[in-house]
Amino acid sequence: MSRIPRTFIEETTPAIARMRSKKLKAAILHSGGPAPGGNRVLAGAAKQFLDRGIQVIGFINGYEFLNQTSIEKIEKNVHYIEIDKKITSQAIDTSAFILRTARANPGKDIHKPEDLNDAEKTRTLMNVLEIFEYLRIGVLISIGGDDTLKTANYIYEIAQRRLNENKNLLFQGAVIHVPKTIDNDYYGIPWTFGFFTAAEAAGRNVRGLYDDAKVTNCYHVVELMGRKAGWYTAAASIFARGTQAIIPEDFEGGVSFSLKKLALHLMDDVVLKREKEGKGYGIFCIAEGLADKLPEEEKSKMEKDRFGNLRLAEAKIGEQLAKELEKLYLKKTGKKKSFKSQLAGYETRQNPASLYDALLTSQLGVGAYRLFENGRLGEMVTVRDDLEIDGIPFSELIDPETLTVRNRNIDLNGDFYHLLRSLEENFSR
Repeated sequence: MSRIPRTFIEETTPAIARMRSKKLKAAILHSGGPAPGGNRVLAGAAKQFLDRGIQVIGFINGYEFLNQTSIEKIEKNVHYIEIDKKITSQAIDTSAFILRTARANPGKDIHKPEDLNDAEKTRTLMNVLEIFEYLRIGVLISIGGDDTLKTANYIYEIAQRRLNENKNLLFQGAVIHVPKTIDNDYYGIPWTFGFFTAAEAAGRNVRGLYDDAKVTNCYHVVELMGRKAGWYTAAASIFARGTQAIIPEDFEGGVSFSLKKLALHLMDDVVLKREKEGKGYGIFCIAEGLADKLPEEEKSKMEKDRFGNLRLAEAKIGEQLAKELEKLYLKKTGKKKSFKSQLAGYETRQNPASLYDALLTSQLGVGAYRLFENGRLGEMVTVRDDLEIDGIPFSELIDPETLTVRNRNIDLNGDFYHLLRSLEENFSR
């Protein structure tokens, strides 16, 4: 990866000169679930543009209004706000993301490269681009997870094609994406922003449940966030002295997942063994994403959201596991024991950013500006050692044939996984 040159206010690159000469605006947009520190990304990016005399706006509720609102109905302070230095200052002092967010996805009908040539499937994306032209947007700073990265890539690709037909377009595909997910499963960045803050908050909650379990001689089964990867669940478990963490990575590569088999393993290899050692209590941390690994006949009965994703919270996988454990314990011992299901997750997503997340989010915001300033378009901003700024082209993050995003799960042969298991009791694979 090449080093990103540093420039200062008195220096002007071609990208910045064009923004000034045509009086274009920078736009910031956040889509998907929130994460601690999002306001610092906004403030870090906005300040750089404002310092150089470039107006900044922020779209409210992600793509929700951009999806369907026509040009003549787009309205300031309803669909977007102007971001000035007063707002950036207020943002840093606020945990809740000031632009709010939503899961609306203008690229939901795109499933393969040919779909980008389909007028009907790209209708919503074209509406977004028309609004960009109308509002004189020169660059979009996109903040979000997998789906938001895919949308950023679609906007970039379609804008490039439009530019081939009309060189006078104001928005010419200048999209920079900032990776966001407390799941920490983004390829190309060591730790995603908000992960440490959210996972520590979850860990503190779980630690309280650990102490409660010890005092009341019970087990708590805690369901934690994480659709595809187990980073959040594993980190919270390590922090809280979890008895065992159950993560999606344990069921990769053809390893089947069954709640009944899992309950039997936990009962025979953990609960009953601990009782022989005089420990009638414990904490099991289970990632909600394991619901995606249930047999198809079980998943078919579960609710999906309007984007086709399984509603993981409503699968209540932790509650199901707790009930299985209670039944097994009674069957094997003839006695009753309390296995209580708990949820931890949504309350951790907008906590004040930790020091690391405050540094990371600020640098990602500044980094998004720096990529644009240097003409690095269609890239995701990332950081290397010592928070050095870098960028990765969308083409290296997204499969060109399937348009799916590369993810980064816990390596079962890696040291992080070994750390997790080496701190647990009675773990066997």
